[in-house]
Amino acid sequence: MSQCSNPNCFVHEGDTCCMGELNHQDCSSWSSNVEVDNIDLEKKENDIAFRVPWSSSALGSSDLSRLYQQGPSIFIGLLGAQNTGKTTFLAANYLQLVSGEKYNSFEFCGSQTLGAWESVASWARINNEKQLPSFPPHTPRGVDRTPGILHLGLQDSKNKTKNIFLTDAPGEWFTRWAIDVDAIDSVGAKWTASQSDAFLIFADCEKLAGEERSVARRELRTIIERLGESVGSRPTMLIWAKSDKQPTEGIKKAIQRALESNIPHAKEFEVTVENPTSFTIALESILSEAWVPRFCEPITEPILVNTPFLAYRGHHEKF
Repeated sequence: MSQCSNPNCFVHEGDTCCMGELNHQDCSSWSSNVEVDNIDLEKKENDIAFRVPWSSSALGSSDLSRLYQQGPSIFIGLLGAQNTGKTTFLAANYLQLVSGEKYNSFEFCGSQTLGAWESVASWARINNEKQLPSFPPHTPRGVDRTPGILHLGLQDSKNKTKNIFLTDAPGEWFTRWAIDVDAIDSVGAKWTASQSDAFLIFADCEKLAGEERSVARRELRTIIERLGESVGSRPTMLIWAKSDKQPTEGIKKAIQRALESNIPHAKEFEVTVENPTSFTIALESILSEAWVPRFCEPITEPILVNTPFLAYRGHHEKF
């Protein structure tokens, strides 16, 4: 299959040419480096007519740079071990949004990953074959450098918009990252921790209350400790998922102590499918904290000691 030589162009997946060419075969990146198949004129015209600037699949890191330029954006990393409720959290919020739920007076106005959202949410719907709703399947494990990223466009009554990005990554990444930050199969988790504006850490109450509670507690604590090394002041929330099953008070206190020790500003919230609105309230809470971007660090010019003329900063400065 022919493919553009520009690594940031995904025209071969159905997107438009990233350099703006209506016919991607007219782009120098395509014609000079890739052998072009012989395509008749009619097929070419059809390709141009139906080509769109998005594929509806989950986004990658290259897509973020394009969308970040279009307006204010918030990137939220979902962290947690395998089967802790991250994908269910995404599906529940998407279904609430498309049914009219508002976040901070903002409502759903579109998405460039509708196909990815629908593939996640379809499991929670009743289809024509009378299939009963179920939880979304486990996110496949891989060694990609970045997770799948889901996009939401939110708009208020004054037509002010925000781009919201949420990660959908396999829990094995974060379990491995917590043990070895430089492991080859934890690169995606490391990237998520470095790039996110805010974090949601998922605690599986059902597992913490069951026979595997020791393993679940250890996995959760190591993830909290690892994130604490780099989180800084970024908004963070611990999500007690599947909260209709509560762990023992001792286990819950131990996790809360780890959270207080490593991420003291983190907040806690409980979610359960028994109360669907709990998912939207949790997401709205983290969005509220990340809504106003942090100010940039002030630029400090170094004092040059080798050239007195350039080192002068005014009579009030001390050399």
